[in-house]
Amino acid sequence: MFKSARKLAGLSIEGAAFQLNIGSRTLVNYENGHTLTPPDVVLNMSETYQQPRLAAKYCAEQCPIGQKYAHSVPEKDLATAVLGLIKEYNDVKKIRDRLIEISADGVIDEDERPDLEVILQELGELELAIETLKWWAMSELKTQRNRKPAPAMVAEERVVYGQKNRAVL
Repeated sequence: MFKSARKLAGLSIEGAAFQLNIGSRTLVNYENGHTLTPPDVVLNMSETYQQPRLAAKYCAEQCPIGQKYAHSVPEKDLATAVLGLIKEYNDVKKIRDRLIEISADGVIDEDERPDLEVILQELGELELAIETLKWWAMSELKTQRNRKPAPAMVAEERVVYGQKNRAVL
């Protein structure tokens, strides 16, 4: 994961290690999985390699806490992410009244527990849909910021000795 991210960023081991403020051998050990990569180094990699998803992937796949509580967020295009979010939102709207019934008295009865588990599953799916759209947006915004706009081509009329000339600047 780290090696492919570095290569995608077009950095050599030495160049990346220098930018990350770590030794080349240390970076190789992180990339090969010989050494557990500290979270602060992963954040630096994510920024240096300009890949915000790298930190999320690390949390979901390698961090012991993240493995338990974080989502592995899939990469989707904008339309698929938005439609997935709307679908999950509508699913939660359908079960909202049951959640109110279950929670109104502040006690979860045994007969309410199965419904609550289904509701929590639906809320988790909504959470994942939100995260998917957030990660798409973060990646897209970072990509747009890194694109350099082409120089503007402006047509300008000049009058030179009574003749009109068009100059493209």
